[in-house]
Amino acid sequence: MTPQKSPQFLSTTVAAVRELMVKRLDSVPPGGESRREMEMALEELDAMWEELQGQAALLVRENRRYAEFFEYSPDAYLITDAGGNIREVNQAALELLRSPRDELVGRPLSERVAAEDRAQFLARAVNPMLGAGGEPASWRARLAAAQGAALDCELSVRAIPLKKSGVGGLCWLVRRG
Repeated sequence: MTPQKSPQFLSTTVAAVRELMVKRLDSVPPGGESRREMEMALEELDAMWEELQGQAALLVRENRRYAEFFEYSPDAYLITDAGGNIREVNQAALELLRSPRDELVGRPLSERVAAEDRAQFLARAVNPMLGAGGEPASWRARLAAAQGAALDCELSVRAIPLKKSGVGGLCWLVRRG
């Protein structure tokens, strides 16, 4: 999150606007129409700020709920960026690939595909990036775990579309078998 869009920036800005309004309100003579309008504007600002804080709390709860669902799903999920680098990985994927999170995140998913399956993997991974929609593509490939033999897996992938254009990344479901 950029500094100008952070919750701290918003809180500081609202506090500064409120303080400025209160100072101006103190300089307006009592009983005038201007004073009443400023008091109403201040009340509206306070009400909007309370509403924003409530919405922010709701978003935090929903984000936590999504993160828990993703992390503890019984199926292995990975999210890659448009370049194929792993951005998110859940607990089931860590267990399947027998790797700690820091050894996977930031690395290309293709590194975990068995060498003999890598060309097919890369060719199939490009299609969702170009199409950005439709049914998920599925195929079988062998993935290399950190220790031990390669695992026969079924991979399913779907593009994560961006609102305005293109694809933001790929969502992968990996099942052993």
